[in-house]
Amino acid sequence: MTIHNQNSSILFFNGTIYGSAKSSAILCRDGKITAVGKKDDFTIENSIDLDGGFVFPGFIDSHLHLLGAGQALENLNFTGFISPDEVAESVKNTTNNVRRNGNWILGRGWDQTLWKNQIYPDKSILDVVAPDIPVVLRRVDGHALWANTKAMELAGISQDTFTPDGGIIYKNTRGEPSGIFIDNAMNLILNVIPKPKKSDIKRQLIKAMSHLNSLGLTSIHDPGTHIDTLSVLKNNSFKSTVKVYAMLNYKEDEYSPYLSSGPFVHDPFITIRTVKIYLDGALGSHGAALLEPYSDDPKNSGLLLEDIGKVKQDIKQFNEIGFQIAIHCIGDKANRMALDMYAEVGKKSSRNRIEHAQMIHQNDIPRFSELGVLPCMQPLHCTSDMHWIPSRIGNHRLSEAYPWNSLIQSGSIIPGGSDAPIESADPLKGIYAAVTRQEKNGNPSDGWQKQESVSIENAIKMYTEWSAYTAFEENKKGKIEKGFSADFTVLDKNLLNIQPEEILESEVKMTIVSGDVVYSK
Repeated sequence: MTIHNQNSSILFFNGTIYGSAKSSAILCRDGKITAVGKKDDFTIENSIDLDGGFVFPGFIDSHLHLLGAGQALENLNFTGFISPDEVAESVKNTTNNVRRNGNWILGRGWDQTLWKNQIYPDKSILDVVAPDIPVVLRRVDGHALWANTKAMELAGISQDTFTPDGGIIYKNTRGEPSGIFIDNAMNLILNVIPKPKKSDIKRQLIKAMSHLNSLGLTSIHDPGTHIDTLSVLKNNSFKSTVKVYAMLNYKEDEYSPYLSSGPFVHDPFITIRTVKIYLDGALGSHGAALLEPYSDDPKNSGLLLEDIGKVKQDIKQFNEIGFQIAIHCIGDKANRMALDMYAEVGKKSSRNRIEHAQMIHQNDIPRFSELGVLPCMQPLHCTSDMHWIPSRIGNHRLSEAYPWNSLIQSGSIIPGGSDAPIESADPLKGIYAAVTRQEKNGNPSDGWQKQESVSIENAIKMYTEWSAYTAFEENKKGKIEKGFSADFTVLDKNLLNIQPEEILESEVKMTIVSGDVVYSK
């Protein structure tokens, strides 16, 4: 339950304050910090004991799909499943309930790289367990989709279906669609799935925010916020407990109203000043655009999902009216192309972004800092992908993968995120991965490509002040100082004074958003 303190002064005391070693109390009013000091410095009755916790600026996730996180709490989740049969069994166990409700079976998280036979599955596996119910299951990275025959029938997909640019429809030995759709081809299926009602969106947002608060998150950047979700967030009938920095989808019917109105920046809980563009796919589905072919697929160099000429025109247009651009780039070719476009038409003051930036050629690393482009990266992608990345790109390109320290040394800052629901939204897991480049069990012992790990100080900045800067909020978030938002994450351990493995043992004691306690253990 949220404890509201918006219209009165509130003193948080008995804590160790990050960045202010001699202070143990924070005075707040109207959602902002008015003073930092010791309890005896203040005379106020309205107070909350922090119980000796370690108070950090409210954690910010710079890349988290908010509605997707809520949907993931309701839909099937196949994360960690080790075979397509295990996925099918989960679908089978769902069919009776879905058949009664007349719904589609939706899920996410399957990953063929974890299976004994690391090949894409076929529609027939799903047809056996759900012959009369449409089933649509997205791959863990969201860039591939596995559908059954019923779903394809409802979408009107046949052997003659045209494959859209920037997409792939896989075929079986008979020349029929196999049920696997990559990147832009996924829309052939996704466009026929019944859209959620606003009541569904509201329910899923509430679930997502509650979950995120329990992890210590106070703000998130949402890459690709649908207009219906924006409507629910703007209405805020349920009182948001997470501050959302929203990115418009790169669809004319969604962004065109903002071409005249400009950015929406006056509500502390919802900001709209960024447009999200997908330039390539993902490494796991062989869709990331590479400068040279995949090591395990020599005839394939990935996909480009947009017309470059149009993207350049739109970057210029959006930047000129005050919008930041965020381009999804995973492969080294996509990253280079985005940097080239920003160099040609982007405004440095727009703080344009590249989302993921998973593979960067060494020649392009200093260009981020030179152009003022922000590499928004997700540490957990590295530790999830490190087992199969060598087969995708070869050992000769491993130095390009997730080069966090190289970017920092070249003068860049790295906003940290999770890409939830693709990865866990837990920022402590992200901080641990950034510092160790290890799995939670400590493997590999020296860290994968250890030279690219970051210090604990910088890892904390990734989820606080660096993410705040990326959203033009460096004067209101990311620090515990007078005049800043009263957003705090209270932990039971001081991340600066513990061993890396203890980061994952830390617990969130309290989460405070604009002076309101939105989570308390």
